[in-house]
Amino acid sequence: MEKSELLNGNIMDPAEILASRDILEKIEAVCRRHFSGDNDRDECYIFILDSLKADNFKRLRAFKGKSKLSTYLYSLINSLVIDFRRKRYGRRRIPAVVSKLGEWAEAVYRLVCWQKFSFDDAYDFLRVDGLYQSNYDRFMQEIETIRNEPCRENPTFKSIDEPGSDYMQNVNDSDANPLESLIQTLDREKRIEAFRVIRATTAALPEPDRILVRLVFGSDQPLSAAAKIIDLSASAARKRLQAILVKYRESLLSAGIREP
Repeated sequence: MEKSELLNGNIMDPAEILASRDILEKIEAVCRRHFSGDNDRDECYIFILDSLKADNFKRLRAFKGKSKLSTYLYSLINSLVIDFRRKRYGRRRIPAVVSKLGEWAEAVYRLVCWQKFSFDDAYDFLRVDGLYQSNYDRFMQEIETIRNEPCRENPTFKSIDEPGSDYMQNVNDSDANPLESLIQTLDREKRIEAFRVIRATTAALPEPDRILVRLVFGSDQPLSAAAKIIDLSASAARKRLQAILVKYRESLLSAGIREP
């Protein structure tokens, strides 16, 4: 064991371990592997961070050096992500009748049942991901089987009239996402193209910017809490977010997407 891996020997501060970019990336990667939706991934990320900080970093301080620190952390993070899944959802299964319809139907079930999007939103996301090629009317016919399989996570699952969650919706911060008003004015095909542009732009952002965007616009975290996670002041995070939104607008304009 390397000397720098000791915790109880006062060589390494657990706060320094948790603040390292390598560990933050590891947590994000594990949440990304276990969850398909950005909201679930972000809340998983926050749950693990909070759990590792709890009781003055009790879990990190429990490291005794009997294995490599990296091995201990990998096991600990994976245990916490399982705890998060069980705490939030219990044991979740996609109904067999839905799975028989194929990958696209499972994706619809996850989006509408587990992530609480509307069927309209699900259609747009499937088109963005290339999982469904038929038109909207055909889609509405083919989801009848799925609509007959309600789930406890979303009591309004069978309704197609409820408004869905906006892509990059800001739930808890006082500043509304300025891209929402633009997207809401677009017709379906333009909106699908806008989602593609937004996704590509997000993928090209530096990791701290991606985390900031997902936390502020993809979960219930206020800007102040998101700022702490990426180690920025609230004012610095606000300026960073404004600059990121300019990038999104520029990308959309370059693709010919603007308010009618």
